[in-house]
Amino acid sequence: MKMKSQGSLLFVVMEKGEKVAANLKAIAASPLMKAAGAVVTAVGMIKDVVIGYGNYKNPDVFYEKTTVREHQELLGVSGFILKNEAIPFHLHVTLGNEKLEATGAHLFDAEVVTFVEMCVLMSDIPIQRILKDGLPEMDFSEEIEPRND
Repeated sequence: MKMKSQGSLLFVVMEKGEKVAANLKAIAASPLMKAAGAVVTAVGMIKDVVIGYGNYKNPDVFYEKTTVREHQELLGVSGFILKNEAIPFHLHVTLGNEKLEATGAHLFDAEVVTFVEMCVLMSDIPIQRILKDGLPEMDFSEEIEPRND
């Protein structure tokens, strides 16, 4: 993976064979990454994509996961990367297949087939996640102590 930042922008290129979740964790841990980031866009080709649909039956929350084995065009990504969280990313993806069909869901992981190019808009605002109705929601109401995980 390659990264380059200037000002509030971080550009990332994930390379063939790399795992997306591991790279997202590495981005969050990188000194180039600020406290939080909104993924502006990401495009590329991925496979073995683990996605899920959130099933919300209070107080239980769980994801019905599926793995898409075939190569998929990464058409779009939206979500956030938070520096000081155990699970530092919350992303949703839109994928396209060879039949020109699109699908989307919560992204858990994938393997890069060719490359993935990503742009992250970063901020110094300290954000943490707190559980609310069974889901980890962003909270920026108080100063956050860095985690020592």
